[in-house]
Amino acid sequence: MTSTAEALQKSLDVEASNRSALEAVVTSACEGLGVSASGSSLRSRVEALYSRAGERMREALHTGVKKALAVVSSHYADIDLPAVCEGYVLPDDETEAQEEVQRLEDAASVPGDALAAFFDDEVELPPLGVQGPVQTGQQDP
Repeated sequence: MTSTAEALQKSLDVEASNRSALEAVVTSACEGLGVSASGSSLRSRVEALYSRAGERMREALHTGVKKALAVVSSHYADIDLPAVCEGYVLPDDETEAQEEVQRLEDAASVPGDALAAFFDDEVELPPLGVQGPVQTGQQDP
């Protein structure tokens, strides 16, 4: 009977330690992304992190599009950027329009990757410093 209680206690201790480590990682990520973590449940902090990560991705997308347009306009001084920002110029037929979009995306793939790589050094995540209990014998998640 004692061995069962000891095994259960050990299992409970491991779970509590895992939870503490998870809370430390979430708190660190919150600090890194500027998400308020005080007084919130773990679930609400993770939801806030998810929301903030989505905001950061949208910000990065918008910045990338603006930089790409700036590069294009540096090559073509008389380009009508407002017209470009209205989207594709496509045929009226839906099938032909889809085929043209695919052709344009295929043609832009390699040069697009090259242009995106030009800005790779500007994309950084904040460092994730993990505080809290460190468990021996376990790997990082």
